[in-house]
Amino acid sequence: MADLSAFLSPKTVAVIGASPDTTSLRGRIMKVLLCHDFKGKVFPISRSHPEIMGLKAFPTISDVPEQVDLAVLIIPAIYVADTLEECAKHRVKSALILSSGFAEDSSEDGDLLQKKLLDISKRTNMVISGPNSEGYANMALKLCPTFSPAVDGENIELMPSWPAKKRIAVIAQSGGMGFSFYDRGRPKNLPFSYVITTGNEACLESLDIVEYLIDSDEADIFLMFMEDVKTPSKLSYVAEKALSVGKPIIVTKIGHSDAGIRAAASHTASLAGSYQIYKSIFERYGIIEGSDIEEIVDIAAGFVYFGDRPPSGKRVGIFTASGGGGGWMADSCASNGLEVPILDNTTRANIDQYLPSYGTSQNPVDGTAGVINQIGYARISEMIAEASNVDTVVTIASTRVSHKLVSEKEKLLEVSRTTNKPIMFWSYTLPHQESAQVLAETGFPLFTDLRNCTKTIATMHDYTIYRDKFLEKRNVLSNDKQYPDELLNLIKNAPENIVEYKAMSILFEAGIKTQKSILVQSEDEAILATKTIGKAVALKVQSPDIPHKSQAGGVVLNIDSHTDVGQQFKSMQSTISKNFPKAIIDGFLIQEMSEPGLEIILGINNREGFGPILMVGFGGIHVEKTRDVAFAPVPLGEDDCNQLLKKLKGSVLLDADKYDVPALIDLMTSLSNFAESTSDYIGEIDLNPVLVHSKGQGVTVIDALMFKHQQH
Repeated sequence: MADLSAFLSPKTVAVIGASPDTTSLRGRIMKVLLCHDFKGKVFPISRSHPEIMGLKAFPTISDVPEQVDLAVLIIPAIYVADTLEECAKHRVKSALILSSGFAEDSSEDGDLLQKKLLDISKRTNMVISGPNSEGYANMALKLCPTFSPAVDGENIELMPSWPAKKRIAVIAQSGGMGFSFYDRGRPKNLPFSYVITTGNEACLESLDIVEYLIDSDEADIFLMFMEDVKTPSKLSYVAEKALSVGKPIIVTKIGHSDAGIRAAASHTASLAGSYQIYKSIFERYGIIEGSDIEEIVDIAAGFVYFGDRPPSGKRVGIFTASGGGGGWMADSCASNGLEVPILDNTTRANIDQYLPSYGTSQNPVDGTAGVINQIGYARISEMIAEASNVDTVVTIASTRVSHKLVSEKEKLLEVSRTTNKPIMFWSYTLPHQESAQVLAETGFPLFTDLRNCTKTIATMHDYTIYRDKFLEKRNVLSNDKQYPDELLNLIKNAPENIVEYKAMSILFEAGIKTQKSILVQSEDEAILATKTIGKAVALKVQSPDIPHKSQAGGVVLNIDSHTDVGQQFKSMQSTISKNFPKAIIDGFLIQEMSEPGLEIILGINNREGFGPILMVGFGGIHVEKTRDVAFAPVPLGEDDCNQLLKKLKGSVLLDADKYDVPALIDLMTSLSNFAESTSDYIGEIDLNPVLVHSKGQGVTVIDALMFKHQQH
């Protein structure tokens, strides 16, 4: 892991390209940098000005009389590489490049300029962030090398003045989006330790920063705006590290890429778009996806205040002075899989003594405005939290005026310290700034969107349960399957496109049962093979240039006489020769017809750099139209496979009383182990269809394709 201390916590900062003109970005970054009480030294670098904003300016970085930890570059792109070389000679430890004009402009010149940055970083060991970045903010150091308006101003308090329970770090490839999370969270008085924007990530990647902040314990919740992952293997590694230590990653992933050059050849490739791959990694490692800025910030708020005591169940107690608001909140609970049970009798009796005859203690508890004025939010919320059948309390309040919450501040603080269950506040009016501050100081998140409130409760509970299960099985789930050298050599020596008969042979050698088949080259061989099998057969062309055999007229099923086989062979040979004159034909496969069964597709995608991803769905020639598929990284155990099958929209069809679902799961785990063990060689596997037979009758792999990595 890279040491990012000089980059994120420098004692000396040089701004190369600094200007006194605050209407320009070069001047604004100086203004923002100096308007907060950063205790380190700032050195403006400018050939045009001897002094900038009261600080002596230096013509070049080499003229600075002290060691520079961080150089901030805001100069034309064509000068950046040479300036970094000069920084390296001056022993500058890190650089932040705000300049644009690199790979983001899609020109060859921009790409070349960006590649130079990576070369310099590798050669000099300088930590280089950007280019095309909006900078960052280190709230504890009050260091803001950025031109973002979100931190532009002396009156801006970067962090709440009271001790933070947990801290949020934002890491975003988009500068504007990165600081938007902070801008939305600041009115809620949320404690941010960092906002870091990474731009093009020519050298330093977002996940490098997440890993550093985990290991240095400088953040507890991570908000990520993710466009892509430069080094895919880092995603699983860093996500597992975050999940292991209980530091949630909440992400929004934008952008979908093409399925790849093999989309026309492999169902697996065409169905496994980039987002599906990302989503499967997110689900495996407990990464939480958010749909918009406000939702992500609100989920983070829940973890800030109650990450150390999350909801232990999905039962919610609601306290309200507005009957309509209580009903609305109850509906929102239901839509997020939460329960709103009638409170236990003891709790209801305690609450009833404070309610008028027209109030109710069932749940939601309608306390009326009078009860809130006399008893207060804190006391009734505390009583609901004492209910044996409640895991979380939602208190509905009007916070447009602050006097009631201010008067209850000490009681709220006491409840926060003594109550083990989370208490969330939802305001149906826009909150007064003082109301938000009182709740934040006393330890309660304030929501202005009721859907986000209930989504947060459900998300926190699900994350906690998933993390516990993950930690339990992490050391149990492993692939101890050893394959013989002969099999691995067979794969190594196979062509890049491994057609059906060769793929079936490889699977058979790997211990995966396949249908009995014989490769033939002539009509006579086809007749002899049919006699040998002794049952109805299928005839299939075998060519690396004809992956979709059915559409090409290269498949005939249920041939049950020797005469028919000869006729069908001649007809197919003629059709293929006419329609695909340049295709390489390895031969024709005579395959035993299988008993009927439910058609399933199984696949492996190992093209994106994340490692092998298993796909399962309902198969056949129409799979790309229905797209009822699900994905998960390998290796997979039985429980993982069960959960994956349940994600299919048509999962109800997989009736274990009707079909041999255990045999399907066994095939999935076997394919998972095979894919992991051969991941250096195999890029894709496509088993379609796989027939799942009646209960106890197993499964049959009917067709198979494999594609190797090009380098092998």
